[in-house]
Amino acid sequence: MRIAIFGKAVSPDDAEALRNALARVLSMDPTAHIAQGYLDELSDHMEVPSGLRPFEGEVPLEVDLLLAFGGDGTVLESATMVRRGEVPILGVNTGRLGFLSNVSMEAFDLAMDALTAGTTWIEERALLHVEVSDSDLGDFPYALNEVVIHKRDTASMVVVDVHRDEKFVNTYWADGLLVSTPTGSTAYSLSAGGPIVLPGSEVVVVTPVAPHNLNDRPLVVPLEGEITLVAGGRDAQFLLSMDSRSFPLEPGREVVIRPADFRIKLVNLEHQDFFSTVRQKMHWGLDPRER
Repeated sequence: MRIAIFGKAVSPDDAEALRNALARVLSMDPTAHIAQGYLDELSDHMEVPSGLRPFEGEVPLEVDLLLAFGGDGTVLESATMVRRGEVPILGVNTGRLGFLSNVSMEAFDLAMDALTAGTTWIEERALLHVEVSDSDLGDFPYALNEVVIHKRDTASMVVVDVHRDEKFVNTYWADGLLVSTPTGSTAYSLSAGGPIVLPGSEVVVVTPVAPHNLNDRPLVVPLEGEITLVAGGRDAQFLLSMDSRSFPLEPGREVVIRPADFRIKLVNLEHQDFFSTVRQKMHWGLDPRER
């Protein structure tokens, strides 16, 4: 198995655990790759095991697995590096339990044992493809979590017209409007009052952020099809966000959202499932006095 490594710098308290994890990777793949930027960050405050080969941009062609050390945001960023979903991602959480980075550092060796034994399973997650006329959204115009239109540093609301397959849906007056995948249903959409959606469901959720009209509620529609957003209001410019990447958006520009023609593969351990992660993360079934 050929392995690549990506992540975010950890605190000095976690350096020893990370160093041991990197050594374990090298024992499995003596020619393992590591993202150049991540290597530079780690080298500033810890001794990185020798033998790791740096790379930039997408993971090298021979790689079979990308390990993402960090949180859910790290997994989202790593999705831009895996050659349009060709390479599975295993998220290793260096902080609290995440929905995407659901392997803890304490369980890292068990996860590597499971990879060697072939007892892991792969889950495919849908992405959204975004187009804006006369705008450059970079080399990866896709979102694994959500697409958001929101205001820029003013008290004015955003007015967003929404169409689906050329049929008018609604006009939303709000601080913002987001279109999320099932993966993103436990992220920004959840904090804005959206529903939790089981991964693998072929739907997207349209959720207004702090809507002016209290009868505007999250809307669930099929994944297939085309959603068009057009923002207006008093601002001369808005922001369009795709996961953690943001771009300026001029009023009146059409934002066209379709399902991507590929999916991201996430590696899970044998015992892991979405409901167990949600129970742990959301503290379902616990007496509040015992949290």
